Amino acid sequence: MKIDLSYYGAIAARHAMNSTPLNPQNNSLSGKEIHGVRNGEAYKLTISEELVEFQKESMADFLASDINVQKADPSDIFSYRPQDQWLVFSQYLHESDYFASFSNEEIASIESVLQHITDGLDSLVENQGINFFGGVKTQLNSYEAHLELASSTSALQFFSHNFLSGDIKNGFDQLITEYVKHNTDKVSNHQSIEEKFYTARSKINPLNAPLSFEQARHLSMTNKLGRTTYSDKEVESIINSYSEMFKGIESKNDLSYVLLKAQEELIQFVTRGISSKDIDYKSAKDFIVEQSNDTFNRLTDYWNMLLEEK
Repeated sequence: MKIDLSYYGAIAARHAMNSTPLNPQNNSLSGKEIHGVRNGEAYKLTISEELVEFQKESMADFLASDINVQKADPSDIFSYRPQDQWLVFSQYLHESDYFASFSNEEIASIESVLQHITDGLDSLVENQGINFFGGVKTQLNSYEAHLELASSTSALQFFSHNFLSGDIKNGFDQLITEYVKHNTDKVSNHQSIEEKFYTARSKINPLNAPLSFEQARHLSMTNKLGRTTYSDKEVESIINSYSEMFKGIESKNDLSYVLLKAQEELIQFVTRGISSKDIDYKSAKDFIVEQSNDTFNRLTDYWNMLLEEK
């Protein structure tokens, strides 16, 4: 498969093929904001009917200027669209004629699921280029990225197992393998700015400054988290553990149980450097729950979408 820089959704591609005007209400990208960097300048665009009606050549030229496209690795198809990896899966399904019998509304529903599944890992991009979806507004911590890699991969496998068959499924499964490789590299080196700050601060002798009780407790707790380190094997192990859990999801009851179990393992993993008898242990657990809340909500949402489509 070769990436098509002019492709930005199956509905738009369908209308372009039929040379018919595209109704923005049926376009999953209509009204979305595109954030990016072009020629060194940051910008934000809202997709309007005019942008939707770009000629194919104009859109391809526009997307070719994306910093991520310019730095893409030809052997890594997802490097061309690291902030919208769902478009790679959507393009494959479109080119395989999977969408041929679906209505625009059905296509929009499927693409919405794919968007949400890749959204967490789409946010782990250093070069802030063109971004069609971008639902994640806060930077993921490393432990959230570990969870997202396992969950999104399992969700894509669930989609493939339940909705695809034959050659289309085989090709989609190969794309999942490439998706895992691309994102494993990103996740293995990822730390949020906040995590880097806590790590750096934990190495500095504390200043003799007056702190409230709450400030002192937070400082003590985050310093202990900042001093906690994990080997590559430990990170690989926790991701594999999450993956095994998500593979067991077949119903909403399964989902609730798996997410609860995953949260328990995540908390145990992140706080491993703090004894359960430590005065800061409970505060650390509560802190990690709060920090990862958005990620668990996102996982809940896209797994529910998948289970409803099943």
